Amino acid sequence: MSGQRSFSGNEARNLLRRARTATLGTLNREDGIPYASLVNVATDVRGCPLILVSTLAWHTKNLLADPRASIMVAETPETGDALTGARVTVMGRIVKIESEQAKRRYLARHPAAGFYAGFGDFAFWRLEPERAHAVAGFGRIETIGADEMFPSADEMSSMEDSAIAHMNEDHDDAIQRFANKLLGAAPGGWKIAGIDPDGADLLRGEEILRLPFDAPIYSGAALRRLLASLGEQSKI
Repeated sequence: MSGQRSFSGNEARNLLRRARTATLGTLNREDGIPYASLVNVATDVRGCPLILVSTLAWHTKNLLADPRASIMVAETPETGDALTGARVTVMGRIVKIESEQAKRRYLARHPAAGFYAGFGDFAFWRLEPERAHAVAGFGRIETIGADEMFPSADEMSSMEDSAIAHMNEDHDDAIQRFANKLLGAAPGGWKIAGIDPDGADLLRGEEILRLPFDAPIYSGAALRRLLASLGEQSKI
C-alpha cells in the first residue's frame, strides 16, 4: 500500500490494548445467524485478543462448532455522536489455548477474574487475526492486514517474565513513581503485571493502570533504555 494510513496498525492495536470489554461476534451453531455477546478482553504480547469464557456460554458453543469470529472494541465519546469515536474490529479464528503467560496477562487486566479462572468449565481463547477494520472518525477508515497490526514480538514475549520479575524485585521505587508521576495515581503497592511492545500494565489489588509507550519497542535493549528513561522522567 502506498501513502500514509489515516489510522495506522499501531493506533488500532493500542485501541485494543486499552480496552477491557469487547463485542464478540460468533456464528450461531444451529442456524449460522451472527451472534454478538459482551466479553472481557485482554491481549497477548503480540497484541492478539484474549478472552476467558465458559463452555456453558452460547458463544463458546458456537466457537466449538465454527472458530470463525470477530472482536470489536470501541472508545465512544461521553457526549455527542457515539459514531465519532474510534473502534476496531479484528476478524479471524479463535482457538483454545493453555498458556500461563496468557493467563497472567489476562488477569493483569481483569484481576477479579482470578476467582473463576481456575474453574473447570472456563478456558482461555485467543483470536488468531486475519485482518482488521478500523474507524477513527469521518474519513479515517482502514482495512489493515494482520501482519501490519500484529507484527512479530517474539523477543519481547520470551523476555516478559524476566523483565517483570526484575522490575518488581529491583526497581519498586521506579514503579511507584510511574504510577504517581506519570499516571496520576497514589503511590504504594503497585506492581508491574505485564509488559509488551506498546506499554506496561500496573496492578494493585483490583486496581489497574496502563502505562503506554510513545512508540512500540521490540527488543530487550530498547526496553531497558526506555524504562531507564521513564525512571529519570518520573523523578522530575
